[in-house]
Amino acid sequence: MLAALALSVIVTTGAAAAAPVGVIRATDGSRECVAPLADGATFHYRYVQSMYEQPVVEDLVRRGDRIAVLRIRSSELRAVEYYRWDTPIRRDGEAYVQEAPPYDTDRLTIRVSPPYAQRIDGAGWSCDLEALFPGELVTVAPETRLAVATLR
Repeated sequence: MLAALALSVIVTTGAAAAAPVGVIRATDGSRECVAPLADGATFHYRYVQSMYEQPVVEDLVRRGDRIAVLRIRSSELRAVEYYRWDTPIRRDGEAYVQEAPPYDTDRLTIRVSPPYAQRIDGAGWSCDLEALFPGELVTVAPETRLAVATLR
């Protein structure tokens, strides 16, 4: 009985390790930052906008193997207007918020430029692009990996 229970635990653990999981991966081709990100989960691209030198947050969502832009937020109205989207800009507390027109892509390409404090983050994780990829061109894309491959 004990041997059957032990075998069951090993088989179950092996199956869980082989299960596919969604991740978001930022890479410059040699280094990477990988974080769990299920289909439908949101994450953020945060940075200091270079022209107005104010923080901006782009709210994004994983939709299968695509990334969709949901909205942009900033305390600086001009940083939001910079995008020239046709949707209305609204005030939400101390921030200006604008919903994005329908748009998705298979990847984001980001030029990491200090001192703009660029990062991507989500529920329980954060990737400091400036610290990991200073001055590099970074690709951010959703992927599906085996659970065991995400344990680094």
